[in-house]
Amino acid sequence: MPFYEINNTIFKTLSMENEVNQQEQLAKNLVYYRKASGLTQLELAEKFNYSDKSVSKWERGEGFPDVFVLKSLADFYGITIDDFYANEHKEIITQNHSLRKQVYLKLMASGICWLVTIATFVVLNIFLNNVAFKPWLVFIYGILANAIILLVWDFIYHHRFLRVIDTSVVIWSCALTLYFTILIITGKNLPLMFIVAVPLEILEIIWFMFRRNKKRAGVK
Repeated sequence: MPFYEINNTIFKTLSMENEVNQQEQLAKNLVYYRKASGLTQLELAEKFNYSDKSVSKWERGEGFPDVFVLKSLADFYGITIDDFYANEHKEIITQNHSLRKQVYLKLMASGICWLVTIATFVVLNIFLNNVAFKPWLVFIYGILANAIILLVWDFIYHHRFLRVIDTSVVIWSCALTLYFTILIITGKNLPLMFIVAVPLEILEIIWFMFRRNKKRAGVK
């Protein structure tokens, strides 16, 4: 066998061994950081909208989360993705600290939303004083905008239960916004807007129950 082929074979073998070692290290660290955070496999799975069987496979080395899930896990533990492949363990940020950070960010986003809403209301009061459009409508729009912002954060942080609540708020605030907008601009009273929101709310609840049952059955 030529010398370059021997070198190529050795290189491939070493690469495969290194990859296997990294996968084993990743599996061990996934177990370590989960236990260090005081979570069971089921609790961790619920936070990231996966089944506990998926988490179990990750920790046994039979399958691995993609880079986006790894990034979410790293952010949750207060570490980097590289730390999942390291031999030394870092002290994780407590779960309470992570939750406080999430709460602060959501409050800040809501605060900015309402600051913009109030500023818009003041401007409209100055320049649209004699127009059919009523400036106080911006507060109705503010409710919808704030609900959408909170819903986005719920998706980012995998808050499944809060996601259901904020989706409901979005549905009903949409109906409220359309109702008052049509009432003020055209003078037409259309309570049908709220009737339409009812089946949407029912569909949302059915979807939530379907996802929960699917998760319990171990299907991703």
